[in-house]
Amino acid sequence: MGKYSEYFLQHDNMMICTTCTWAIPKPKDCTTSSLLHHLKKKHPDLYSCIKDRDDRTKHERATAAERALALAQGLKLWKSEPEAGPEAPQAKRPCLGGAISSSSSTSFVEPLNHLDAKMDSIERAITQLLCTTALPSSFLESPGFRNLLSVVAPKFQLKSRAHFGQHSLARLYDEYATRIRAILSSASFVSFATDLRALPQSQESLLTFTVHFIDETFVPRFAYVSANLIDGVPSTEEVANLLSRAQATFGVSHEKIHVLAEHWPVDNRSEFSNVNTVQDFSQKLQKVCGPLDLVRDTPAVVEGLRVLLPNNESLIEKVKEIAQRIDLPESERIFRDCNRVCGLSTEGFGMCWNCLYTLLCRIVEQKNSLSFVLIESLPNMAKITDTDWNEIEAMIRLLKPIDLAVGLVKRRYFTPISVVIPLYKVIVRQLNGGSFGSEAVRETIRRHLDASMSGCEEMDELFLATFADPRFRTAYFSADKRQEVLEKLEEMALLPVPTTTPSPEPTFEDSANPFVAFRKLEPSSKHSSTNESKIEASTRALAELDDYLLHDPSFATDPYEFWQNEVNSAKYPLIKKLATKYLSPPGISLECQAVFSQLELFNGDLRRNWERDELERLLFLHHNILIFGF
Repeated sequence: MGKYSEYFLQHDNMMICTTCTWAIPKPKDCTTSSLLHHLKKKHPDLYSCIKDRDDRTKHERATAAERALALAQGLKLWKSEPEAGPEAPQAKRPCLGGAISSSSSTSFVEPLNHLDAKMDSIERAITQLLCTTALPSSFLESPGFRNLLSVVAPKFQLKSRAHFGQHSLARLYDEYATRIRAILSSASFVSFATDLRALPQSQESLLTFTVHFIDETFVPRFAYVSANLIDGVPSTEEVANLLSRAQATFGVSHEKIHVLAEHWPVDNRSEFSNVNTVQDFSQKLQKVCGPLDLVRDTPAVVEGLRVLLPNNESLIEKVKEIAQRIDLPESERIFRDCNRVCGLSTEGFGMCWNCLYTLLCRIVEQKNSLSFVLIESLPNMAKITDTDWNEIEAMIRLLKPIDLAVGLVKRRYFTPISVVIPLYKVIVRQLNGGSFGSEAVRETIRRHLDASMSGCEEMDELFLATFADPRFRTAYFSADKRQEVLEKLEEMALLPVPTTTPSPEPTFEDSANPFVAFRKLEPSSKHSSTNESKIEASTRALAELDDYLLHDPSFATDPYEFWQNEVNSAKYPLIKKLATKYLSPPGISLECQAVFSQLELFNGDLRRNWERDELERLLFLHHNILIFGF
């Protein structure tokens, strides 16, 4: 191939570009025009390098020909002249060194810069691979990964594990933090959400913070701002300090923060005096009497099971025994015919309606296999009678409408906090009007729900979010909230609107004019427009409210598509301001829980290979890379 051997490899009858792995069959006439055309279109820097080299070669050949011709003419003159004659003029030798150095400085610097940029992009891609897959740093030394690099990037020099932890990871963290900071700067209001999980077989816990906001096109967005490893359970002061650090890192002022949604209970909120906080009401809706751990024999287990199984101690003990057996390491061998039951982890299983409903449904699906396995492997355990199965099926019928209501909001793209009050009312209505289950059981569940949701309609963060959601409006309020909503809309109408006022043009007044002199000498009586502005704000707010409530709520309406509509935005500008603020916090901590899907890895190589600060950066990038792209 000659001069193209540096840029193309010949494999059998194929020519492969070493830069982009482009391949073409080897021309039968052995021409290289297709190779040159590929370099010209796809790699112009390499094409210019080859062109400069060809130009130098032509120049050198032309110079050599001129030198040979001059030498031949000189010899001819020397032979025709006498010996004592003047010395034949020596042909002027062209300066080849300068031509070569000047062209090489422009032809070789660009390929070197291109090579450095490519090596940096490979290192960045490796760091992104470690973050998105949650891999330990020891992966860099695995023979398979090194073999892969030698094939796809043979010129790449792999750095050490310390380099990736101290430099590559930090550089990538700064890149995505800057991107998130720029996006948050344009948001009108933001809401933070936090969740906590205990690491398995460890004294540490993982505390995550996510930030939620609605952008200028009224699309709900979120980002992970921190994932922190805490020794034990964090105190309120620690949570407040971490929140302040997240605010400072991403440039979020206190005026922008709407609310902090806590997806775990915090007893003392004195440290959050400057930030409004709400608890995870969506979890309260699903809980009966606190967390239920089917593995540990605690009073919460007995209390929780007795809510659904009153006066049935025998079935309670059987369910507890089954749960303990399923959680044992040999469960896969014992319950080999009940794989769908064993697929549910009962470790720390919360007393949530939809989770318990799913577990009971799968137990009933595997009814025959489970009965056979219990008799074969656990002969000392009393078998589940037909009466017991009827009790379980009754619990399924009791929990089915609740699971349906929870599933309707969880399967949406984003679940705002506006679903809390309607979901609570729907569950209570199902319990009141249902003919399924025992009346005592339904009354117990209603009592626990009413206690956990007491005062929810009095919180601005909840009832205003429900009002601004066109799916609900005011249909789910027990009391008339019209006056409270109207006052809030009037506040929105009185907020100053930033406008650019043009500079006034200079005016020339005749001082001899008696009317002008009178106006200057008399004290100016400025007319206050405060009352007029209040009246105007009240009129605008009342008109919007009346028109907004004329339309019936529809659960099929997407709230964000509703406010993206230009007609709705023009008709209800004040209510849209409310929606921008009050629809930003999440009602369900699905975004936070996505981080916890990797908890089982924390006690392995992932925790041992990375330092604490490096691991926190990796968790920050774990989902942000997928959210904002590679």
